[in-house]
Parts: sequence; structure tokens; C-alpha cells
Amino acid sequence: MLKKVIGTKGIFLLASLITALSLSGCADGLTEQESEGTVIYKEKLPENQETEHSEYAGADNTSNNAETVAPAKEDTAETVKPEAKAPVQSEPVSQPQAETSQPQAEKSQPQAEKSQPQAETSVTLTDNGKAFLAQMCNELNDFNSRQAMDDKFWHDFLFNSYTGGTSENTVTEQVYREDLGFDETVVKVSIQKAQERVKLVFGIELPDFKPAFEDMEKGQTSFFYKDGNYYIGVSDMPDYQYTFSECVADKENASNTIVKYTIDFMGESNVGTVTLGISPENNENGFIIRSKVTEFVK
Repeated sequence: MLKKVIGTKGIFLLASLITALSLSGCADGLTEQESEGTVIYKEKLPENQETEHSEYAGADNTSNNAETVAPAKEDTAETVKPEAKAPVQSEPVSQPQAETSQPQAEKSQPQAEKSQPQAETSVTLTDNGKAFLAQMCNELNDFNSRQAMDDKFWHDFLFNSYTGGTSENTVTEQVYREDLGFDETVVKVSIQKAQERVKLVFGIELPDFKPAFEDMEKGQTSFFYKDGNYYIGVSDMPDYQYTFSECVADKENASNTIVKYTIDFMGESNVGTVTLGISPENNENGFIIRSKVTEFVK
């Protein structure tokens, strides 16, 4: 009787131990399946239970494979779409290039116009010629070729040419002026020298212009002719400075050249301009003066 009882308890304990070991193995199998996803485990169970576990694992593997394949298709679809859009983005890029090329073509047109050579002048102006014309700006009254050169014109030209007394060869004398009550300093200029200057400036002969001392008005600065000489009272000229500006061909008369000077006065720049018309001449300057126009800034 006692052997039966012990035998029964032993069987019971053995069955409990087998069950515990089975549960432990099952847990290890589940853990291994979760970590690797495709591992199939087997339990020491009846054949029908082992088949069920195998089918379940197979089903899990199939479902896992399906899940992993689907994202791959989505990624492929997403990467293909931007490639299809790439040609669309490249179309507007070429348009600004075509637009920007138009202003460049337009800008090239003024450059072509500027590159056109200017017409050659009839006179080649030297530094000495420029200095001479600057002097004429101060000494010569405005005139043109259509204007009559009367006695007043010649009086003003000769007076302005010598009244400053700046020439190194200037000869001066004292002339008593009864109307003024003192001796006046005058510049003595031979008629030959006056004629040469007129010829150099205008290319013509000085007319018979010989005013007498008695013909002068009271109080005026001396200007008279006597014994082959002009006597011109010394006086100051306006303090104008003339600066060469340009020398261009005369569009209205191809034989003439236009020369311009700017005027400075009392520290102010560009208060006016002087325009001289000159033409070629066989003399020491290489030109004569045809006209002169003075314009002051208003």
C-alpha cells in the first residue's frame, strides 16, 4: 500500500517537472521568434500541436514578408515621381537667359555708335595755336563774317590788343592830357606792326584807319595815330581766364573748324563759353579767325 502511495506521488512530481520544463522551452522559443522574426521553434508536444505551431510560424513569416515588401514598393514610387518632375523645372530656367541677352544686344548698339570716328577738322590745332586763340578770346570783340568791319571794330581790336602793354617789345611814352590834367602812359605801336597783326588774325589788310589826337573825347583813354604810329593808353583788361574745351569740325561749313573755350572769372568756373570759327591759312598759326561768339551763363 505504501509503495503505491510513493509511486503515485513520484509520478505526480515527475509530471510537474516535465510541465515546467515544457513551459520554459516554450518561452525561450517565443523570445527567439520575436528577435529574429522568422525562426520556427518546436516543442516536445504531440504531433498535432507541433504542426499547428509550424503553420502559425509560417503564417507569421508570410505576413512579415508582405509587410516588408510593401514599403519597398512605396519607396520606389516616391523616388520615381521627382524624376518625372525634373524636366518641368528645367523649362523656365532657359527663359531668363534669353531675356537677359536682349539688353546686352541693346547696350552694344550705343557702343557701336560711339565707335564711329569723328569728322576730321580742317585745322590741326597746336599748343601755340590754342594759346593764341585764348588771347583772342580776351582781345577780340564778337563778330561774324557777315558783319561789316567799321572804324569802331578796328578801334576796339587794336586798343584791346595793346592796351595791356604785356608784350616784351612794348614801347611806352608819356603823353600830356590837358583834359585830364596829367601825363598819360601810352603804348607806341608802329602801323606796320598793327597791319601784321590784322593780317595774322583775319587774313586781310588793315584799312586806312588813322584817328587824330584832337578827335578823342574828353576823359577817354588815349587812342590816336601820329607819324606812322598808334598811341594807345595803358589800361587793365577784365580778369577773365579762358580754358580750351574742344576742337571739332564745322557741320555747316566743312572748310571751317569750331574751337570752344570755357570762361572762369573771380574764382568761379564755367561762367560762360567762347566759340571761335577758324579756317586754314598759310601763316605762322595755320589759321585765321572767321567768327567769335561769347555766351555767359545767366
